[in-house]
Amino acid sequence: MYILKLGWLRTSASTLGARSSIWLGTEQISPYGRELSSTMGAGNELVELYDGLSVLYSSLPEETELEWKRAVKSVLYGGELLAEEASCYGEQQNKRNHKKRKEYVRRYGDGSRITEFSAITVAEPRPQDRQYVPSGAVIPVAPESGEVLPVQVSTNEVDQAISLLAEFPAEPTADRLGEGVDVLLDPVRVRRARKNAGRGIGDDKVTVLFVSDTHLGYENRVVTGRGKTVSWISEVSSTDAFTRIVTIAIEQDVDAVIHTGDIVDHEVDRETLDSAAARLELLSKVGIPVYCIIGSHDRDSYTPQHTNSENGIAWLQQQVRKGTLVELSTSPTPVAGGPLDAYGIPAGNTGIDDVAKFKPLGWEPSDMQFESSSSGPNVLCLHDGVTPYRDRSTADIDLDQLLSRSGVSFDCVLIGDEHRPKDDDFDSGYSFQARDGTPVLYTGPAIRISEPYRDHESFVTELTFAADGVITTQHSV
Repeated sequence: MYILKLGWLRTSASTLGARSSIWLGTEQISPYGRELSSTMGAGNELVELYDGLSVLYSSLPEETELEWKRAVKSVLYGGELLAEEASCYGEQQNKRNHKKRKEYVRRYGDGSRITEFSAITVAEPRPQDRQYVPSGAVIPVAPESGEVLPVQVSTNEVDQAISLLAEFPAEPTADRLGEGVDVLLDPVRVRRARKNAGRGIGDDKVTVLFVSDTHLGYENRVVTGRGKTVSWISEVSSTDAFTRIVTIAIEQDVDAVIHTGDIVDHEVDRETLDSAAARLELLSKVGIPVYCIIGSHDRDSYTPQHTNSENGIAWLQQQVRKGTLVELSTSPTPVAGGPLDAYGIPAGNTGIDDVAKFKPLGWEPSDMQFESSSSGPNVLCLHDGVTPYRDRSTADIDLDQLLSRSGVSFDCVLIGDEHRPKDDDFDSGYSFQARDGTPVLYTGPAIRISEPYRDHESFVTELTFAADGVITTQHSV
């Protein structure tokens, strides 16, 4: 995995919006890991996790924190801390494994428990836990952090313990495939646990998933005949891409999603909208808000021309009323409660509720009046052709003028609308700098709808904002 890290310091120049770029570079990050008692292999992950957690559960002393007992029990046998969509490992054992646990234990154990683990990483219990665990038994290790699960857990330790347990897969590898569920434990409880354990986003940083140009319903162009298509359109599924984006947001445990426009295509069917609404509701359930501006295709979806198409703007209005979408404006919106503030200008400066009232309004940098932000970082989201992505002869908006006239000093600008990296450069064509040094980022279309993506995967970008800048990490869609 590669990350791009942008850093800057605020200058003392009197011109608002001025930046002095400190550095811009790439660095390769090695996977986190350390040597433990066993390494991953080709065994049956589900039966090994079930057996290892069973040893842990049976070893819990009476005085251990009750919520820790409930969490382990929920994963093994079902209970109140299991996620709504998930099945406990015990139920999955019955449905997804051809082999009985007894056969596996007989082959890879001593007849009562597994002793040879090849699919999961295990380790001896912590020194303070050894008195509770049978002699020679081992305990599963959290796959991301590399920490062995605790046995005796106090009230002060329960959040850390639950955050470790949440690292295990919702559907471990087994003889049969699962249902495609991605969440194991109650997401709200897990997020609270991670925050309390200091493993989530702290007060001085926030992580968002940057998404653009999902064009829900794009594949309908084959039926409606409206709009240009790519020759590989049969390989494109906007519904699958949207589902994948939601999965990435949950897996990466981001604080929020920011979408910079063209959420829907100009012709979108009811089935596609219903699927997207369900995905947005899932993000809402797990506490990941979605912030957006609309693009030109969103606006065009207000008056579809095909009989099977829906009013996309009416659907977007419904999502805003439900709270599964939050529309950005020239007033600061605290992202997930702060410290990051987000601003947005929709395509043509026509918001979701304005589409029914006005033709595209159009705008000039001098038209924009931004309300002051808080002291934390902030981003401006746009869905019009801007410099420096386009040259000044083809751009809709001169970004340098906008930033120099703004009363807000933006830390970063996120753009939509473009369907290709600049100069078709997939290595460096997604990040730029305005004249004053403000970073400008694009993440490309979330589905493969332009020629440069014939042989390249589309992606979304995870942005981690901190006091000294923003780290970007791409995730393939």
